[in-house]
Amino acid sequence: MGLGKTRANALTEFVDLLRAAPPRTKPGVTVPLEPDLLAVLGRLVPCDAVVYNDKAIHRRTHWAESVSLGGYATQDDFVDGEDDLFFDLYWGSYCSHPERTGDFESVVVGTDFCSLRKDRASPMHVLLRAEGAAFDRMMLVPLTSPPGHSRRVRFVRARGREFSDSERALATLVRPHLVARMRALDLASRPVTPLTDRQRQLLTLVADGYSNQQAARTLGISALTVRSHLEQIYARLGVHSRTEAVAALRTPGP
Repeated sequence: MGLGKTRANALTEFVDLLRAAPPRTKPGVTVPLEPDLLAVLGRLVPCDAVVYNDKAIHRRTHWAESVSLGGYATQDDFVDGEDDLFFDLYWGSYCSHPERTGDFESVVVGTDFCSLRKDRASPMHVLLRAEGAAFDRMMLVPLTSPPGHSRRVRFVRARGREFSDSERALATLVRPHLVARMRALDLASRPVTPLTDRQRQLLTLVADGYSNQQAARTLGISALTVRSHLEQIYARLGVHSRTEAVAALRTPGP
């Protein structure tokens, strides 16, 4: 599948944005996927908008949202129960496909489930049209979510053709990178206990690619002590692996 110059440039910019350190937020508030990142996706797969949603489905509230057109909202901006009609209709629409089936990996489009004519007559479409938010075409990219949440990226077209197989393949290609980015954003929202100078020194060596044995020789301690220090570092940072610890090290403070 040839990307073409525009898509190739968008993919390069997408990778560059993924390398940026996630912003720190107040503890417990996760920043949605950045609008700039979504805008790049909109150039990779042309559409009218790319939207990130995090819905606390059992609490029946929108938890976080960002749009390629700019701007985002977090849980502080939503009120529990303010959109009850939407959640009444949610489980009867194809939007709930990941939750109903347990398939949180497959990228789907509207016509996988029904014709455009049938979709336009559905209660969910009627509601969205009344709110000025209706669209004819949607490609849904489910993301790994915390318990009780439903995260996804949606490519939407108000009118026009259905998303093609090649566009679905591109969305499938970028999905793991979006999951990883959300993981980094989640880590950045956790309260962090400051590391000691020794722990930060060790983690810096780990970030530079040192093995436990190499770090031990450099610091003049045993590999067993290195492992013990790493376990303490993981506990302080609230992470579970070397990769996550390094990501937390590279994330700027508030």
